[in-house]
Amino acid sequence: MTKILCADTTSDLCSVSLFENNINIGNESSIVERSHSKLLIGLIDKLIKKSKINIKDIDCYSISMGPGSYTGLRIGVSTFKGFCFSLKKPIIGINSLDLLAESALKKINDDEFYVCPMVDARRMEVFTKMLDKNSNQILNNQAMILDENSFSKFREDKIYFFGSGARKFIDFIKIDNFKFIDGIRPESKYMGNLSYNKFLKKDFQDVMSFEPYYIKDFHLIKKKDQWVRS
Repeated sequence: MTKILCADTTSDLCSVSLFENNINIGNESSIVERSHSKLLIGLIDKLIKKSKINIKDIDCYSISMGPGSYTGLRIGVSTFKGFCFSLKKPIIGINSLDLLAESALKKINDDEFYVCPMVDARRMEVFTKMLDKNSNQILNNQAMILDENSFSKFREDKIYFFGSGARKFIDFIKIDNFKFIDGIRPESKYMGNLSYNKFLKKDFQDVMSFEPYYIKDFHLIKKKDQWVRS
């Protein structure tokens, strides 16, 4: 059985999970108050001890690579790169939007529909994509500024919107076929199938060059007496 350690650090919930093939055998998570750095290592240590395995027994590391929180992404990817470099193990990157969709698909009982995960960006912008019920991509990963015409060409189709960015859209869109699901967030416990499928295909990242997936470049702006990311 292939042991895969998964982690998501893209939101205010830091989570780690252990899988044998695609079977979940353990989870740990905690809300992030300041930084993922110390919390992530502590959760991994707790999960490893609870599972009664050695860190060297893990065959592969899978990290949610974005889009999401810049700081969380940087810490998650760099931590897992460190494990893989030192232990000479492969690393897998999971798109956070695919992870959100995987979570939502388990909660939808419907016939024909699309799913549209949304990660909150600045102002009215979100990072998003669209998939069908079989996880086939309909719209590519993109940064989108939401308005009343967003997704208008799909108004005849049933679409489920969810994620941290969806709450921006629900306030001004009034289309009967557009549905919203609360409580969907990226969590490592939903990374099993996505990670194992990539493992079987040997779809690994290069440990040295692997970087978080931001969708669009970030930059710094001056606000009063401090710098903030935008």
